[in-house]
Amino acid sequence: MLVALVVGGIAVMMNGFGDGGTTAAAPTESAGSSASETPGPTDGGSTSTTPPPSPEPQVEGVVIQVLNGTEATGLASQVDILLTGKGYVQGVAPADYENKPVAGTTVYFRTGDAADQNRVDAERLATKYLKDVEASVKALNDTLVPGIPSKVDLIVVLGEDYADAHPVA
Repeated sequence: MLVALVVGGIAVMMNGFGDGGTTAAAPTESAGSSASETPGPTDGGSTSTTPPPSPEPQVEGVVIQVLNGTEATGLASQVDILLTGKGYVQGVAPADYENKPVAGTTVYFRTGDAADQNRVDAERLATKYLKDVEASVKALNDTLVPGIPSKVDLIVVLGEDYADAHPVA
């Protein structure tokens, strides 16, 4: 009860006087409430917390590997040159994907402590640089893309859709 009086007195001092020259009403605690409760939003909505905002997508310092899931020779090199020219870091030289042919292009992101950042980075790469093929974004599973060094954040597996949209000259 003493805590409620002290909190109420501080609130009166902080709020000062209203327009009419009277003191502003101080909040009171009900007998069943505890000091550790946090009030809900003032808009009448639920008291659930909002998730933290997604990280900003990064390009600089994002380590990639590009794999060719098609029979189009040089396709992975072509995309690797495009992406490193935009600021991505080549982690491993472009190579053929061992499970080809692949129908659709996919950007895999590494999970773990940086999973949220990697997911956002993968989504940006897919939508900004592979948008004409609607590349999918998926969490990296070592059985899907085996042998990827741990320094690689994103793995781009080019599919036939990309080869059809971007023939190698």
